[in-house]
Amino acid sequence: MQPLSSDDPHAIGPHRLLARLGAGGMGKVYLARTPHGHLCALKVVKEDLAHDHQFRARFAREVHTAQRVHGPFTPAVVDADPQAPAPWMATEYVPGPTLKEAVRANGPFPEPSLRVLTLGMAQALHTIHTAGLMHRDLKPSNILLSPRGPQVIDFGIARAVEGTVLTRTGQTFGTPAYTSPEQITGQNVTPRADVFSMAGAVLFAASGKPPFGEGTPISTLTKVMKGDPLLESVPEGPLRDLLARCFAKDPDQRPDADAVLQELSGLPLPSAEHGWLPSQVNQQINVKAGQTRRAEAAEHTTAPMTAGSGPRTAFAAPGGPGGEQGTRPWWRSRTMVVAAAATAALILLGGGALALNALPLGSDGSPEDAAGGDETGDGPESDGSHSEAGEGGGEAAGERSELDDSALQGFLYSLGFSEDGEELHVFGSNTLSSWNWREGVPLDHYTPTPTGAVMTPDGFVAGTALNHIAVWEGGSDNRIAVIGNDDGEERGQFDMPALNSDSTLVATIGSDDGTVDGEPNIHVWDVQTRELQSEFAVEGRLTELFYTPDDSALVGVVTEPGYSPHIAAVVWDPETGEELQRFDGAEYYAVSLSPDGTSLAMVTDRTEAHIADIGTGEVRDLESAGLTYNELTEVEFSADGSLVYGATSEFSDVPGLVWDAESGGLVPTDGLTLNVPVGVHPDGEHIATAVSEGGAYTIRILDSDFNIVAEVN
Repeated sequence: MQPLSSDDPHAIGPHRLLARLGAGGMGKVYLARTPHGHLCALKVVKEDLAHDHQFRARFAREVHTAQRVHGPFTPAVVDADPQAPAPWMATEYVPGPTLKEAVRANGPFPEPSLRVLTLGMAQALHTIHTAGLMHRDLKPSNILLSPRGPQVIDFGIARAVEGTVLTRTGQTFGTPAYTSPEQITGQNVTPRADVFSMAGAVLFAASGKPPFGEGTPISTLTKVMKGDPLLESVPEGPLRDLLARCFAKDPDQRPDADAVLQELSGLPLPSAEHGWLPSQVNQQINVKAGQTRRAEAAEHTTAPMTAGSGPRTAFAAPGGPGGEQGTRPWWRSRTMVVAAAATAALILLGGGALALNALPLGSDGSPEDAAGGDETGDGPESDGSHSEAGEGGGEAAGERSELDDSALQGFLYSLGFSEDGEELHVFGSNTLSSWNWREGVPLDHYTPTPTGAVMTPDGFVAGTALNHIAVWEGGSDNRIAVIGNDDGEERGQFDMPALNSDSTLVATIGSDDGTVDGEPNIHVWDVQTRELQSEFAVEGRLTELFYTPDDSALVGVVTEPGYSPHIAAVVWDPETGEELQRFDGAEYYAVSLSPDGTSLAMVTDRTEAHIADIGTGEVRDLESAGLTYNELTEVEFSADGSLVYGATSEFSDVPGLVWDAESGGLVPTDGLTLNVPVGVHPDGEHIATAVSEGGAYTIRILDSDFNIVAEVN
């Protein structure tokens, strides 16, 4: 997932674009927001196809048919415009890795997972074929993974594209490694060709290799026509026997999707308690869901762009992931990974065919290692699927990791400086790292990248993973605590860590009953003893959390329960949970704490800025900049508290803003550009900001005259 670049549109049809998900043979894929507030994956075709009238006609027919496909393992086509200057279609968004990405990052799947994978794909093919479609290009990169089962995408579209490329030869085959013999010859192509491709995808999941081995496209096609698939990677038993029949060269000798379902109906499946996916893949899904929310926040939908950081001082940027709107309950949007495990069900239909309303799902809740397992950040663009994840893996404590070239790709959530001002701290979708900003040299990198993180000026770091919080002191080679589900009592998912002034306490968002179905609670943990010190409920979705400098209060930004757009900045007593102050009445809040901890700088409705007194609740308006659109997204106090900086989205043409904190008046600036996120140097003479081009960030350090004095990229 990458930010929109300068050559990407801001909207396609009625749908607002939030990020770029990938690119493939057909065109680009975007994460988009529908007019009804739902997320979708929007695929827009390439220019050369857009000028092909025959393609447009085929594309219109295929999309029209695809809109009739509705099933638990086929994301629905929600909108399309084949007649647009650049034809496009939008489908339900699934925030998970493709099968290709998951296997490459984590290795082959165990046999129980293979059974569920086969069952879900067979049900998807049954749904597609019943609607009168064939997939024609089923392959690991067209299979998304979610806790409810595999999700088959791009069904029917291959036919529209192939007609433009292969009509000269009369061939209609898809990806060589997964195509069927009859697709190669172009004769007698029936829905059973998809069954052949399905079996190939299962073998890939079992071995990490193409079903007929590695080779050039020509040699692969020869193997498909005359060779044998590499079935040895699947344990002997009913599943291997079934797959062998699916690979029959003669399509009449293969079972159809209904027959596959019937044969699989008698095989045991993983329990709902542990889920159908390997734990590392569940963590990939969790990371992808977090990246999705942050992409929403970056485009000013339901929350600020910045996410996942904690203590807010003059040196730190705001934190907290945005929430997902739409049909999912807000609390479940934190992680799809273990949602609805208790209601997973298999329902037998008439005639013995098996229809899956939901597959066994969930997570065992145990990290691969104390640092959080194999969570990964963003990787290279995929071949057009809904989302993609890069390869990654955990490292043992005591080993500092090298920072790769992708660290400043994806999204950046917060920037901050060390106490002496020599180090720049960076948290983003693909990095939690420290840099020598004067030289542009990386100093330390925390891997795998946490879902939420805070780096304090005095060298403490807290990061959240699937079900625990890790705390480091002085660098990634000195982890001092792992907190959470190690006391025999599950606490659910964690996010948005906030460290107090001496880093002896860490506060996070959790749940009241240890499950993602529970109500949201703030947990306060003792870092040394790893014991829960206090716990209190939050009425709504939390998107920011940090301590005041004297540790007397926790400050957060909360949306109201349900799908309400109303948001409030709330101040709590961290010991009792008593609500000390509430500032509400707007549909957007972003807040920053003054250096002395007495005031909050606030953005409301992305157009106005204010200063609020935490003790009295009094709110002063800062001079209006005359903004009429949702462009003001972050405010930060200067190191001495005398100024308030206002930052805009990188997609905005509005220059950076500066207010006098005492008078509230705008301070004249010339040529200042401040894009989120922003970090304020403790010397009061430097500011860090970020600009993105082509999905990669450059962090700029500006002096007091707003000249660029250093860059990190």
